[in-house]
Amino acid sequence: MAVGLAILLGGCGTPNPSWIQQITSVTPSTSGTPNSVATLGSFEFVSVQGTGQIFTYNISSGSQTQVGTPYATPCADPSGMAIATIAGSNVMAVACYDTGSLLTLTVNADGSLSALGSVAGLPTPFPGIVLDGTDVLVPLFGGTSGNGGVAKVNIATPASPAIEAMVTLASPASGGVANAEYLALAGGYVYVTAGSESNPLGSSSTVQVINEATMALVGAPLVVPHSPQQIAVSGNVAYVTLFDATAFESIDISNPASLQPLGTLTFSAANQSCHPVPVAVEGTYAYVGCYAEGSIQQLYIANPAQMSLAQSIPAIAAPQRLLFAGNSLLVTSGASGGQVYDIDFRSF
Repeated sequence: MAVGLAILLGGCGTPNPSWIQQITSVTPSTSGTPNSVATLGSFEFVSVQGTGQIFTYNISSGSQTQVGTPYATPCADPSGMAIATIAGSNVMAVACYDTGSLLTLTVNADGSLSALGSVAGLPTPFPGIVLDGTDVLVPLFGGTSGNGGVAKVNIATPASPAIEAMVTLASPASGGVANAEYLALAGGYVYVTAGSESNPLGSSSTVQVINEATMALVGAPLVVPHSPQQIAVSGNVAYVTLFDATAFESIDISNPASLQPLGTLTFSAANQSCHPVPVAVEGTYAYVGCYAEGSIQQLYIANPAQMSLAQSIPAIAAPQRLLFAGNSLLVTSGASGGQVYDIDFRSF
């Protein structure tokens, strides 16, 4: 099912009043929940939890046109996806939340997928995986009694992916539990958002750093407000969404062993309501999905220490993941039966 929307931008910026924002969307499954999105050339791939499917769309025409039948994975909850080119073949790595495994799939020339291999032994893999060459870094959430961590899985032999190393996150305080959620890579380091429900809640959530080569923790965890979600890196700055705090924080990562807060944009203070989850950065702007409110906020971040709201797009239900693809910002909705939106962001 495809839907076309025309929405006039509004907010704190000064958009062209004569320009109308064009948004299209598709609904992969009426019963499943879209999770992650990945692209390769003219193809877009969407993982759907609950039904265990991965949908393929052709986006070369500017709209999302389904290609073939959805690929049925051997798990119910496929989530994060990453695509590598290995020995001339395109290989997708897919984290399976419910089976604690990582799948490898061949991405065929027509956009269809076929099975290659898998590796188990990844407890509670979260969607926020990242790819570096033929290494897939996977956040392992953990639980209520033990810290999460990060695994490095080598897919250089795609039919036989292998776990190379794992590292456990540091506790935020004595007896506290850190849960690994989302990852970003920069300069040989892995940056991890680590939420926590340990008391005191105000000082148990952190951002932690791992040396990718040695898979060892670097420096001390940086305490952030409760409920950090996703993370993006641009230059020497990391940007983190803070769900419960309804805020957005910038962090200086020029010295990975000593992270330093730069600035915090609090949405409530700016007369906006936003419980942010996904984030993506393009140039001097960050794009943040307000999950509960159903909107996308554009933030001006030219000075990371003094960020500001620019514009807003409403009517984007439960935004869960953001990805730039050409002139489009692709957004998956985290609602059951949710949509995948294609937003032309050139005139933001």
